[in-house]
Amino acid sequence: MSQPLLSPTLGVDIGSSKIAVSVWDADRCQSTRRFETIAGGPTENVSRIVEIGRELLGDATLSRIGISGGGPVDPERGLLLSVPNQGGWDDVPLVDELARGLGAPASIENDANACALAEWKFGAGQGARNLAFLTFSSGLGAGLILDGKLYRGHRNLAGEIGHQIIRPGGALCGCGQHGCLEAYASGKGIARELASRREQDPTLPVDARELVSRAQDGDAVSLDFLGEVAVFLAHGISNLAFTLNLERVILGTIAVAAGDLLLDPVRNELDRWLWPSIREGLEVLPAALGEALGDTSAYAVALQ
Repeated sequence: MSQPLLSPTLGVDIGSSKIAVSVWDADRCQSTRRFETIAGGPTENVSRIVEIGRELLGDATLSRIGISGGGPVDPERGLLLSVPNQGGWDDVPLVDELARGLGAPASIENDANACALAEWKFGAGQGARNLAFLTFSSGLGAGLILDGKLYRGHRNLAGEIGHQIIRPGGALCGCGQHGCLEAYASGKGIARELASRREQDPTLPVDARELVSRAQDGDAVSLDFLGEVAVFLAHGISNLAFTLNLERVILGTIAVAAGDLLLDPVRNELDRWLWPSIREGLEVLPAALGEALGDTSAYAVALQ
């Protein structure tokens, strides 16, 4: 793995609603400042990032900048291709703009890849050489560490695990296809299915947050629904495991909140489906970095 950089490093976590700028030194976050993403495109946001970066750094000499992009990116050309729910962010040369504005080399990864790097270096993935990080938030994407390296694939599009078809002709996914894993095992998919079922039972939870909360309180219907989600997740993870022979699968947001209420059923399904030689040594874990994941992911990109 990469060694900590010897002078301050800047991490920039770009989200659809918030942007975080953090300064790191010797693998420790020294300070973070966040602001709401400014509507209207990247220009004012980039200026604000540069302004905050300079304020946080003071007189220190910046070594590198790592950027976690909350949307599709082109790491080879240093472009942020878009930001969900924000107009005007089209093919933004963010790497060049921040490097020029702050006087240090910069690099960018999408948020799934960045989170995979962060959990691998500092969280639940430490010590593994082959792992997948599943975002498991509003959508379902993956970052892959294979043979001790980030794997991007042809045209940097590897990791779209949420769009494997697990039910041909099934529920409509946001991508326009039917039967994608994301349509059943993601925040949006869960909310959509709950809305459909509430037509018959209006007492059901509204979204994944409420579903997990009720399950933690012992609500039998919510626990059963989480069990259904676990089966779909296990489908996707088993496909990854048979294809990549992973050591660890690390799941984010919803799995962190639900813990073993969700993960134990996933593990049980994998026990049934996977060959013993594939299942042996495969750990399914929640992400370990908690609220620090976003800042740490941007820093981890700088370490690449």
